[in-house]
Amino acid sequence: MIEKWIHVQRWPSQALVLPRMQAHRGYCGDGAQENTLAAFRAARARGALMFECDVRLSKDQIPVIFHDEDLLRLAGLHDKVSDLTAVQLKDRAQVPTLAEVLLDPQVPRFVNIELKSVKKLDDALERKTADVVRKLKAENRVLFSSFNPFSLYRISLHLPQVPRALLVTPSDEPENHYLLKHMWLAPFFSFHCLHLDQAMVTESSMTFWAKKKIPVAVWTLKSKTEMQKYLQMGAISVITDVL
Repeated sequence: MIEKWIHVQRWPSQALVLPRMQAHRGYCGDGAQENTLAAFRAARARGALMFECDVRLSKDQIPVIFHDEDLLRLAGLHDKVSDLTAVQLKDRAQVPTLAEVLLDPQVPRFVNIELKSVKKLDDALERKTADVVRKLKAENRVLFSSFNPFSLYRISLHLPQVPRALLVTPSDEPENHYLLKHMWLAPFFSFHCLHLDQAMVTESSMTFWAKKKIPVAVWTLKSKTEMQKYLQMGAISVITDVL
């Protein structure tokens, strides 16, 4: 059982305190497109103190907020995010930059930034993202999360005082290979909490993590009943589509 070998670092003293609820890609219930300023502002309007978003690099190496590799699902275009500049992405699919989001006074103050990287070796994403966070003095407003433990390691070299969360899912996707799905790499990397797919979470598993003093957040919830259920199980935070 690999879980018994997993440990986490102590939460950084100057870091944010996770709210009990995080708005998944903002709030889209009123028609806003996910991961846009409109969605993040809508989340704050509905009381969210924190939102989750996804960061990638544009062609001109600017951290932008977008989940998918390409624009097909949200804009009907086959272009890849990495093949377009930040300006082109905004024009074609309402894609904001990370800097715009962190500077916007109408979005929730706290941000869970998911690093969309699958690379094992050096990746400019972490360096460029850290540059933005540092320049805007947002270190105490953000948390970094990723399915890729190598990405969490790289961001820790730039911003060690910012908490990091390892995302885990049992989903059968090409990039979610066996080592990630079963957390086999987790004991070899440092992070501060686990963000678990709700399909992995049971009363007994939460009891196990609590005994190990490992904080757990649960994603992605679709109802307030589910939110209450996992918070009662001991989740420190839930990432939800419902506000």
